Amino acid sequence: MKKILVVLAHPDDETFGPGATIAKYANEGVQVDILMATRGEMGENHFDDRKVVELGKLREEELRRADKILGVHNIEFMGFIDGELRQNLYFDIANKIIKKIKDFKPEIVITFEPGGVSGHLDHIAISFITTYAYLKTNIPKKLYYNCTLQKYREKLGQNYFVYQPDGYSEKEVTTKIDVSEFWDLKMKAMGEHRSQLKDVKRLKTMFNYLPKVDYYILKDHRLKNLKLPEEDLFNGIE
Repeated sequence: MKKILVVLAHPDDETFGPGATIAKYANEGVQVDILMATRGEMGENHFDDRKVVELGKLREEELRRADKILGVHNIEFMGFIDGELRQNLYFDIANKIIKKIKDFKPEIVITFEPGGVSGHLDHIAISFITTYAYLKTNIPKKLYYNCTLQKYREKLGQNYFVYQPDGYSEKEVTTKIDVSEFWDLKMKAMGEHRSQLKDVKRLKTMFNYLPKVDYYILKDHRLKNLKLPEEDLFNGIE
């Protein structure tokens, strides 16, 4: 069975980002696992009046409902705290990712691009730590960065972090996945992240103006004679 490992920081990252890609490949029989660094404990709660101390539990519940819609096979949490993926934890995080790679043996690993897509510092940390973990193993065949095109950056907004990544040019993108058939599943899964209702509403409005395509940069691969650009994450993998 083909396998994809998606390594991210917070519940909702999987749906807001590569959710339609996850649904597409799960529908094709690929086993997709999510490795999540935190439970999003420090996020805002826009839906109900549960206290912040319970927000991590609430967001985990939302994640599990959303990922059931997307067809995710398994979700694992690394057990770190939202907003605290700081330098003294980097090797602890890396070791957990390396262990998951060795146990799961995915052909494909997906994470954020180096700017974290939105500029969130947890996202940025997970991007380079996952890259390190990938390079420390010889199991996966490809490492992909999920990214946004520069020309759509303004439409997506998200100008609420200290750092705002610019997005990428068409020439920098190596991989475009047509996810139009699975876009409705992504929208349905987004609706399960009710505690993040403000972001869900904003993103759904913005997504209406964008092509139903997920964009990736192939950061590294261990294949011979791979031809780019590509329209399939398993391009070149037999």
